[in-house]
Amino acid sequence: MKAYLVKTGTLIEPFGDDVGQAFIGGQGLAEATGSALRGADVEIEFADSSSDLPLSGDYLILPDSLFLTRRGVREFLGATAGSREISRLALLRSAATDYAASWQGTNEKDEAVTYDLYRFRGTQMPRDLSWPELKSFLTARAHPLTLDPTPQMEHLPQSRPGPSWTTRELPRTTLLAAEVHHWTHIVWLNHLLPWVRLEEHWEDRPGLKRSLRSRGRNPYRRAIRRSVIGQGCDIHPTAHVEGSILGDKVKLGPFSSVRDSIIGAGVEIADLTKFKRCVVGEGCHTLNDSYFIGCTFYPGSTLASFMLRNSVLGRRVFITSGVMFWDEAIEEPVKVKQAGEEIDTGRWLLGGCAGHECVLGTRAIFLPGRAVPNRTMIVMRPEEGVVKLPQSAEKLVPHVYHQGRIRKIADVLPGYEPQEIEP
Repeated sequence: MKAYLVKTGTLIEPFGDDVGQAFIGGQGLAEATGSALRGADVEIEFADSSSDLPLSGDYLILPDSLFLTRRGVREFLGATAGSREISRLALLRSAATDYAASWQGTNEKDEAVTYDLYRFRGTQMPRDLSWPELKSFLTARAHPLTLDPTPQMEHLPQSRPGPSWTTRELPRTTLLAAEVHHWTHIVWLNHLLPWVRLEEHWEDRPGLKRSLRSRGRNPYRRAIRRSVIGQGCDIHPTAHVEGSILGDKVKLGPFSSVRDSIIGAGVEIADLTKFKRCVVGEGCHTLNDSYFIGCTFYPGSTLASFMLRNSVLGRRVFITSGVMFWDEAIEEPVKVKQAGEEIDTGRWLLGGCAGHECVLGTRAIFLPGRAVPNRTMIVMRPEEGVVKLPQSAEKLVPHVYHQGRIRKIADVLPGYEPQEIEP
């Protein structure tokens, strides 16, 4: 069978990249969806419009903005094998569909969520239809085929201001589908994919799976206990790796840790640095004592932060610990911008996004949901750093920072007596 990926022209802001290049699970979206289709023995071709599709036959149609897992393709094909009508993928509404859902086109009252994966059977495929027109044509004729993702839930402790909830739930299932047309979708989808990729890895190795079960372990827990380590990795004896996938030649420094993450080839993780639920592109490296939770980093970036959460950084970004992407909304859910329009995401935890080749090296604080354009450079003002020091400081005489210099407080603020100094 063949699948035709129809180009939608979707660009991901602020990167300006075609949606097929969206960084999903350590690879581009087009590559990720292509791998899922090929894993279900489906050949792939790309189409600009309906004119590139066969007039008749039995084949799959989907947009280039749709993410699918291998299990999703296989179960959809199996469930529609005996049908003679046009079918459309639907997933029973669950925590999994809600977690990875777009903030557009979803009705919370629906029992199932439909996705733009169609199995076409017919003899009258119209010509010269763009993707929106082709979608309308198929939607009007397709019958939804509902599958059940049956997710298990992992409960994570959560402490934050705002609504009174203390845990965050991550759905665990290999039956996933998601629309990707904004950087926020990259964040949410990548939270789930380290576990999914590990499960798929073990599905190809049934002997290992049976061995773990024979020891009486809960199959749900094996993603936390087991990891996949690439060739040539240099892992310090004090470093910790748990439930993660490491590419070739990854280096982990002393007391660093990687949990529930996908780490690309050649990544260098410095001393005391921690990754949790992150997807890190190849060639990235960190500075010492950094901490990242739920972030996605495109390849080639230099990363440093005391605590960066639920954010996306583009290719070759340089970020220091003096930059903060705030990710906790207090009064209302986080809003983002799409094509100049402000959109309510419905999420209380969401950081920000930095475009490709940004240099963020000063004390900048970005509110939740903000996106920094490509190649933005932010540097420190001269007066924000101490440039000159006195050759000698008088003992027990208070000094103060002023205009880039350390000076006696009596020279800068005559008559002022600091409250923190006792008489």
